[in-house]
Amino acid sequence: MFAAVYGEVEGIRGNIVLLRVTDFVLEIHCDRRTAELLKTGERVKLYTHLEFNQEGFTLYGFLDQVKLEVFEKITKVSKVGHKTALKILSSVEPDEFVYMIKSGDIERLSQVPGIGRKTAERLVSELKDEEFSIAFTMNREYLDAIEALTVLGFPKSEIRDAVRRIFKPNMNAEQIVKEALRLLSKKV
Repeated sequence: MFAAVYGEVEGIRGNIVLLRVTDFVLEIHCDRRTAELLKTGERVKLYTHLEFNQEGFTLYGFLDQVKLEVFEKITKVSKVGHKTALKILSSVEPDEFVYMIKSGDIERLSQVPGIGRKTAERLVSELKDEEFSIAFTMNREYLDAIEALTVLGFPKSEIRDAVRRIFKPNMNAEQIVKEALRLLSKKV
């Protein structure tokens, strides 16, 4: 119904963005990263998904179409709702999620907040043959490095940015951590 909305950010309450579109202010539920990147007064385009249920409707919004695509595929999995899909995309980036699905990494997937082992198994089972429009060169070493850097206490969004900048498919986790630490220590 609404493919995207364009307007001015009027306010942000946690992961809910209040977006002024002409004479209306829409309440749009976003993943954590989207909400962190937006600023009050900024004009923005959010790609949206509209959910109808007994209590009314809820509008979900994302800064890019890839995240929306992954969100919609997650919500098609049996017994996985919109709120769980949003929790997943607030914890991992779309390419990380797709890598876990395609590689069948149930252990790592079940560690994502809001997902237990059975849900992880169901996600892998129902999504492993899905086509996603994400192009990535991620591997297990990439995810291991992110985990290691998270334990060191760096903010996850900064970790992901640093690892993406330095990552090469032939690097092992130790090399990724070492190079990412150089970038992260410059920010401190």
